[in-house]
Amino acid sequence: MGLALSWQGIVAVTFTALAFVVMAADWVGPDITFTVLLAFLTAFDGQIITVAKAAAGYGNTGLLTVVFLYWVAEGITQTGGLELIMNYVLGRSRSVHWALARSMFPVMCLSAFLNNTPCVTFMIPILISWGRRCGVPIKKLLIPLSYAAVLGGTCTSIGTSTNLVIVGLQDARYTKAKKPQDAKFQIFDIAPYGVPYALWGFVFILLTQAFLLPGNSSRYAKDLLLAVRVLPNSAVVKKKLKDSGLMQQNGFSVSAVYRNGQLIKNPEPSFVLDGGDIIYAAGELDVVEFVGEEYGLALVNQEQELAADRPFGTGEEAVFSATGAAPYHKLIQAKLSKTSDLIGRTVSEVSWQGRFGLIPVAIQRGNGREDGRLSDVVLAAGDVLLLDTTPFYDEERDDLKTNFEGKVHAVKDGAAKEFVIGVKVKKSAEVVGKTVSAAGLRGIPGLFVLSVDRADGTSVDASDYLYKIQPDDTIWIAADVAAVGFLSKFPGLELVQQEQVDKTGTSVLYRHLVQAAVSHKGPIVGKTVRDVRFRTLYNAAVVAVHRENVRIPLKVQDIVLQGGDVLLISCHTNWADEHKHDKSFVLVQSVPDSSPPKRSRMVIGVLLATGMVLTQIIGGLKNKEYIHLWPCAVLTAALMLMTGCMNADQTRKAIMWDVYLTIAAAFGVSAALEGTGVAAKFANAIISIGKSAGGDSAALIAIYIATALLSELLTNNAAGAIMYPIAAIAGDALKISPRETSVAIMLGASAGFVNPFSYQTNLMVYAAGNYSVREFAIVGAPFQIWLMIVAGFILVYRNEWHQVWIVSWICTAGIVLLPALYFLLPTRIQLKIDGFFERIAAALNPKAAIQRRRSLRRQASQARTDDSGSSGSPLPAPKIVA
Repeated sequence: MGLALSWQGIVAVTFTALAFVVMAADWVGPDITFTVLLAFLTAFDGQIITVAKAAAGYGNTGLLTVVFLYWVAEGITQTGGLELIMNYVLGRSRSVHWALARSMFPVMCLSAFLNNTPCVTFMIPILISWGRRCGVPIKKLLIPLSYAAVLGGTCTSIGTSTNLVIVGLQDARYTKAKKPQDAKFQIFDIAPYGVPYALWGFVFILLTQAFLLPGNSSRYAKDLLLAVRVLPNSAVVKKKLKDSGLMQQNGFSVSAVYRNGQLIKNPEPSFVLDGGDIIYAAGELDVVEFVGEEYGLALVNQEQELAADRPFGTGEEAVFSATGAAPYHKLIQAKLSKTSDLIGRTVSEVSWQGRFGLIPVAIQRGNGREDGRLSDVVLAAGDVLLLDTTPFYDEERDDLKTNFEGKVHAVKDGAAKEFVIGVKVKKSAEVVGKTVSAAGLRGIPGLFVLSVDRADGTSVDASDYLYKIQPDDTIWIAADVAAVGFLSKFPGLELVQQEQVDKTGTSVLYRHLVQAAVSHKGPIVGKTVRDVRFRTLYNAAVVAVHRENVRIPLKVQDIVLQGGDVLLISCHTNWADEHKHDKSFVLVQSVPDSSPPKRSRMVIGVLLATGMVLTQIIGGLKNKEYIHLWPCAVLTAALMLMTGCMNADQTRKAIMWDVYLTIAAAFGVSAALEGTGVAAKFANAIISIGKSAGGDSAALIAIYIATALLSELLTNNAAGAIMYPIAAIAGDALKISPRETSVAIMLGASAGFVNPFSYQTNLMVYAAGNYSVREFAIVGAPFQIWLMIVAGFILVYRNEWHQVWIVSWICTAGIVLLPALYFLLPTRIQLKIDGFFERIAAALNPKAAIQRRRSLRRQASQARTDDSGSSGSPLPAPKIVA
């Protein structure tokens, strides 16, 4: 047939390839890129594609279904119903294996019937909170969350927007060809292939989580040496190390304990901890901070470490310092340059504050050293340090630039804007009878418990880690804006100011939070909230107040307002627009996603969504379409609006217009590629592969692989839309069922696992988990290869799918349940098994192997130097107990 293309085909394929480069480099988003490309292709007087054909994609029924399913997802999310269900299903687990099993499988089931993008949207904060409560690193959960949503979406035709797009394209193609029997794709037509595909993807994550999934929650330094001090009232005091719970923490490894002038390296599991002990932990900053909050351990910097022998109190050295947020002000990361004059000196020998305005907090392990006290670490070129800043810190200081290479990175702000907010515990709350940690209120980013006021008038300090919450307790919390939103949706808690909020008369349907900065010359300056009669004057309630560098009194009504104070206000959704020119405020800004859950409508929302799904299931089982999913989604959303599950503004904002524009324009581009003969050329290549490899199975595998690779460069929807006409032509030529062709594209288009920018859910967890692109690729590349192999088997044995199902379910059940036997073993045996797998993981880690070789070379070099006749008596060594 030849490979020559007409000039129209050359223009279409050249500029489409150029668009791929633009999107792959992330220069311009796919919504704008495809829209501009489509407009360009129509500019040739209809010789590449006519305006009518280019515009046809914007009204595609599959695309319209995607758009209006966002409404349904928003309605469910606003009621808080799925959060309660998922929190119940997730339960509590400290094992990464069970944490992944409990989080991934429910998400896969949910994503099969709910579009995966909104599914991941509301699951991210749930999993972050749940992971913190269970002591599981968030990075172990969020990549699997995205993958679980994608895998679950491959089980039904409504699981992902891509599936719906392909269903729409198949319907349009074969309806036009007057082949109605080939036009329809039922809800469960993909299930025989998608379910095993999802199960084997699930199995891969469970089997490789210890080796591939990152364990920390920072893009910066890992494997740090950090020091934490055991508070006198800590839950680990007078407990053996093996019984304290510290040895079971992921990303937290006890390397030494300092007590009464002695450094005890690698303490035995039977070692008994005591108040005032300094524990040296190897791990990640966020994990060590979480464990500290959970067990009553205070993060110690190098200056505090030197004062370790002083009598230890419970006041100023408590977990939270005057900032109310963390025992540091602003952490930065710096790397020691090769020319630094600090090389060869111990950390304690450097005047950090005098020279740099910095205080060392942690140092990256390795570099040829054994773990010890932070102050005793001998600095070497390439060392990565975490340092706390002081008021004398200046990033432009010459001494700093001379001793540290590259850019100094900001890691964490311990003095970020916070509001002091009180929440009251309801009698029916699940937190009753639990400690603050067990209730899930410690370790949440941006949220710090200050104290608990009991119903009898007494108060419990935040450092009492053993106190169990009782009904009618008031928990006082320092929280940033995002954490306040989390609190407003926490079941069983209500704001102390809730009575004032309710008196405003604003319906919960139109209620949200606003930040308002008080004007220095405004009429409310110098008055208390009560004196101003804020609720009466503004028809809004002040929930909390932030004042720069000051912890204000807890009772909001009695706070004397000052210029610059930031008020957190519960009010009507129109309040910000109505008061943006008010002289009392200099800045009024709505808080995103701060609307409280409409729990009274929870059952209604869940029932309506369930009813919508049932119409499709019943129609699929009876092979009859009672109502198309597009109008069904619209009607379901309309009923949610009418019953108060969400308001009109929330409905409008729920639609992701960038997704709509990307898919619609990609339809037009794919039509242009088909009309100019480009699609046929690529289809012929697939046909040749099928014939030379001996059949249609090879062609389907080629379609899957080509689509999967394309989905790594483009969005999943665009990859599916571009590949469909190519695959359909090849499928028709090889007499492959249109359903099987569509299945291969659906599975391939969802396989964007390596590149975090290739799939919407990947991008969401990439930002939420603070991942690096490298971390995504380490998991995604082998996962992609694994699923290519799995998809190959499924497509080859697609006619024996019953047997494939049985084998897949049996293997999955065995891999999930087998570790249950592990937890029946004694702790000492569990620790030995854990150590064995950790050694395997370290052996398979190329970076660790390189560091080990360097360390051995340094030790050998040092030994040769020592043997060469160095004179003089050695200096007294610190007292170390091995």
